[in-house]
Amino acid sequence: MLTIKTPGPLCTVQDSGRPGFQRFGVSTSGAVDQTALLLGNRLLGNDPNAPALEVTFGGFKAEFSARAAFAITGGDLTATLNGTEVSLYTVLRAGQGDQLAMSSPRSGLRAYLCISGGFDLPRVLGSAATYIPGVMGGLRGRALQAGDKLSSGEAAASPETGTVLDGITLPDWSQDITVRVIPGPQDEQFTAQGIDTFFGSEFTVSDRSDRQGIRFDGPEIEAGQGGYEIVSDAIATGSVQIPGDRRPIALLADRQTTGGYPKIGVVATVDLPLLAQAAPGTRVRFARMGVDEAVKALRTRAQEIERAVPVPPQLDSISVAIHGESYEVALPRKSVATGEDGRILAQVEVNGTLYTVSIREDA
Repeated sequence: MLTIKTPGPLCTVQDSGRPGFQRFGVSTSGAVDQTALLLGNRLLGNDPNAPALEVTFGGFKAEFSARAAFAITGGDLTATLNGTEVSLYTVLRAGQGDQLAMSSPRSGLRAYLCISGGFDLPRVLGSAATYIPGVMGGLRGRALQAGDKLSSGEAAASPETGTVLDGITLPDWSQDITVRVIPGPQDEQFTAQGIDTFFGSEFTVSDRSDRQGIRFDGPEIEAGQGGYEIVSDAIATGSVQIPGDRRPIALLADRQTTGGYPKIGVVATVDLPLLAQAAPGTRVRFARMGVDEAVKALRTRAQEIERAVPVPPQLDSISVAIHGESYEVALPRKSVATGEDGRILAQVEVNGTLYTVSIREDA
């Protein structure tokens, strides 16, 4: 159904990951921005765990070899279909030969291409998530390459073009973020000055960051007499280690399962999408958060996501001329894109053929 033309710096198949195997040294992997993946699958009526493509930074091009409903969520990487910019968090439809591209970040870092039925790939330990260091999952355990072909699974629903999510506030990624952190489990390893530096300073996301973890540039965090080493213990998603260079590393989806650097804190789960979309150069501050407060915030967010309902577009019926014939067709009041000349663009289907129609705003 989809042929990769150019994958960009990093494009992998990801789902919600493979928890439960860390005791065997297997990372959970999965989408770095789990919320974006979940909302994309919700839009399309997919299983929440349906595999999608995680596109990092852009530079991505692909061609559809069959008709498909799809949605793009997460970061805004300037997505276009056949050269026309399309909306995020909206059900879109592609025809045979249509070209999808994501050029470069406008905001955020990672976009998720979800397709109706999800991408059909073998499960390894219950998951199709790609874990490159372990050569596991996805397409032969590696990043996608030009020429790779992917097919979709059987769709459980037939989502209507232009459908959006109602009842949820969509993210607006910023270059300045505050990430809430629960102190510990080894915060006693650091001096009072070190703790104050961590929670009172501004850090910058380094270009050495990846799916394993985000490295930060900024002031050094002072450790006590125990130094910057501990007996290796378990690593949770969001753990913030302070290694020998004295600067924080926040560990993400492809993190190692154990580590020997002291952890000054753990990022609250509800704020992990902020880190997932933090591009190099993003300015970050850390704020203290208690366990009870973090649980409450996560529960509130989960309830909001659960209330997010796909809503088909409201339709207006207008007359459209196609190849000299007049058709009465239904067009969404909310467009799927806006053309360079400011005209509204919408996708319509006439006699089994998909068309993109350009309409003046006063039409």
